[in-house]
Amino acid sequence: MDEPELQPLRIISGWNVEWNLFYEVDPAKETMHYLDSSSLLHLNNKLNTKAINLEWKPENDVNGNYILRVINIHKKIDEKGVIIFESDWENLHFELKTKSRLEIVREIERLVMQV
Repeated sequence: MDEPELQPLRIISGWNVEWNLFYEVDPAKETMHYLDSSSLLHLNNKLNTKAINLEWKPENDVNGNYILRVINIHKKIDEKGVIIFESDWENLHFELKTKSRLEIVREIERLVMQV
């Protein structure tokens, strides 16, 4: 089997790709090693104070699900006057669980346009 490509995504300006391990493979016994990271994709948009995170849980389990979350980001200034951004994982803006890679692709592309 040839090495798969990263999943093509239409990401608009303003979004920063912090990491991308989201491959163009569907979940199957043979592809589980591509779904063994705690986070497959992480995007942030500090201007819109949102982040998008994609995981596969449980890791390496063919019976798992993609979990797509939009996380609210709060801008703070630390004691030295440095601007920091904190992610609020407790109060999510959006969450989707699915086994479908194509559904995840559609949702990511919709979210980067609408969030």
